[in-house]
Amino acid sequence: MKPSSFILLAAGTFAITTAKLVACIWDTDTMAAERSRMPDVADLIAGNFPRHSREFHAWRRLQGEKLIERRAAHVGTYDDLAVSMHKMGDHKLAIETMRRKELLFPGLYETRSNLGTFYIYTGQLNEALKSIEEALVINPNAHFDREKYQHWLVEWIQERQKAGAGKPQENERFERAMGKPFGFALFVARKESARAGHVDKPEITLRQLDDAIFGVSGMMRFADFDNPLLLEALGDLLLAGDVRTNVAQLACLSYLHASRKAVDEKERERLLALAQSAGAVTPDFKLGRYEKLLDADLAKGSALAEKIRQDEIAWIAAGKDASAEFKKKYLPKK
Repeated sequence: MKPSSFILLAAGTFAITTAKLVACIWDTDTMAAERSRMPDVADLIAGNFPRHSREFHAWRRLQGEKLIERRAAHVGTYDDLAVSMHKMGDHKLAIETMRRKELLFPGLYETRSNLGTFYIYTGQLNEALKSIEEALVINPNAHFDREKYQHWLVEWIQERQKAGAGKPQENERFERAMGKPFGFALFVARKESARAGHVDKPEITLRQLDDAIFGVSGMMRFADFDNPLLLEALGDLLLAGDVRTNVAQLACLSYLHASRKAVDEKERERLLALAQSAGAVTPDFKLGRYEKLLDADLAKGSALAEKIRQDEIAWIAAGKDASAEFKKKYLPKK
């Protein structure tokens, strides 16, 4: 449906007016301020955090298979093996490994939680929901409530599939410019409001937004930081709220990264439009500037990943425990 000229005019007027009213907020220090408020999120978008290399997962997979073959495996061996299989793209083998573990060590939270993630990657969303629900029954507060948001994310995916994802209309961009919850943020707002008994007026508090951002960030850190769907969901959450409380510029970077990782051309265009929407209230907004910022951030993330990769290759070649060495060097105790 083609948007009305009124909506187009209103969106443009709102962007200009709001930019004048809050120009002091959107000055050249805004990005630095947003990063200082959410430094972990800024690094997360670009993959600038300690993460294992493919060589590490190949090594850990081999170690796990040897332990199982010698019947010397403990319960954690199966989780490590399955996660490394998953990280190497062997999602079906990861599921089979968890099923084998279930026969030997039935009823464990970790098994259900891992299965929930692996099923998402094989497109078995109903199975994913079932496994996540079982994990929540066993341990409702595990992973700092991350499971709850994973469950909602799967439901959001299913809802989008039924509705059909398309290029956002101008009225959608207007809603985003106004700071109202949209996309995954709106879905979370609906869920939280339903819990509170306010189905007719979905709203989300700052605390609920922070919790949701923390939950999605956890999924990105432990699954795939560059998954376009997770990056879009994060952008939706970062953009919710008015210009005094949201982090729209980080949202722009998140959408931009998502657009680069999308496989379908229409998806890339849609996500790029969301990046434009995130910068709508910024005076003299230029997408190219954000492209350069993202490039610089991604370069830092790639440099760290390569440094870790070289370390892990050296540890493996020296016959060391690469997992222990990684924890000692890159995850020091605070």
